[in-house]
Amino acid sequence: MIRKTKLMALCAFAFGLSFAASSAIAACNVSCFNTCKTNAINRCIANGGTQEDCNMDTTYYQCYRNCGCIIP
Repeated sequence: MIRKTKLMALCAFAFGLSFAASSAIAACNVSCFNTCKTNAINRCIANGGTQEDCNMDTTYYQCYRNCGCIIP
C-alpha cells in the first residue's frame, strides 16, 4: 500500500511538472519574440556583423526571457 501511494505521488508530481512546462511554453508571446529577434539581428548587422554571424541564437537570446518564452 505504501509503495502504491509513493508511486501515485511520483506520477502526480511528474504530471504537474509537465503541465507547468507546457503552460510556460504556451505563454510565449510570438509577436514579441519575432520583433525582438529582428531588432537584435538588425542591431548586430548595423554594428558590422554579417547576416550569417548575426542570425545566431546568441544574438537574440535575451528575447526568450523578455517575451516569456523560457521557463523561469
